[in-house]
Amino acid sequence: MHQLKSKDLIRAFTVVELLVVIAVIGILASLLLPAIQKARNTADRTDEMSSARQLMIAWDSYAVQYKESVLPGYKVGLRAWNESGYEIAEVSNEIAAARYPWRLAPFLNYDFRSLYRGINTKSLAEMQQMEDGSYAYAVSVYPSLGLNTTWVGGDQNELGFSPTALSNFGKFYVQKLGDIRKTGELLVFASARGSDPTDPSASPLEGFFRVRSPRFAFGQDERWTESIGANTPSSETGHVHFRYGNAAVISCADGHVEAQGPDALRDMRRWANRADADDYGLSPQ
Repeated sequence: MHQLKSKDLIRAFTVVELLVVIAVIGILASLLLPAIQKARNTADRTDEMSSARQLMIAWDSYAVQYKESVLPGYKVGLRAWNESGYEIAEVSNEIAAARYPWRLAPFLNYDFRSLYRGINTKSLAEMQQMEDGSYAYAVSVYPSLGLNTTWVGGDQNELGFSPTALSNFGKFYVQKLGDIRKTGELLVFASARGSDPTDPSASPLEGFFRVRSPRFAFGQDERWTESIGANTPSSETGHVHFRYGNAAVISCADGHVEAQGPDALRDMRRWANRADADDYGLSPQ
């Protein structure tokens, strides 16, 4: 009888010890997870910064080939081809070619891994399983970094390529490398997030082809929401996504790359070549 009780006691201690070990493992895991997530976030940011540098090399190469003309921002009717030589407008549609990824692709050797980096890598793998036309369209929507189309290269949705607007406002967006006044300040690409503008039901992904400045025309309200965090809807931040500790990766016209938070990027001098104040807005000359 005494022997049986001893065995039961040993079993009881074994169960208690097991529960203690499980509890300790749970505590350690809860302590380690934030550190692991932070390390992963840092790795993703480093990867995206590498992508931003590659994009700027390609962006400069485009300008060299086209006699210092910068890559047009967004315009339906622009032509682009895939690596097989087929025109994107025929493979997919004109909207895909209007966005920068396919027009910059030849200067990246058509390696879309340069456009889909860091947190966005998985999206590219999923797109590559699509049929050719759907892939050509989808890959044009969600690059990790969006182009500052309004002020660099022009955007037909914000008066770009309009003879009337250029007559009234002058050369308000950069068209030639030589136009740029402060290359170390002018933002060209930034971390982006958005959903397909032609599909209202589409879920946002960690990337978008354009980013919008906090202001546009003089006298208009600021377009960005007042309080911005990593979870703020992209429609309220001009599709700039502050996903790295409330900072976004940006690349500037001189080729350097940095990470900046919402307060720094509210300054219109980072966006518009002619801006002479942080609250600059477009006005007739």
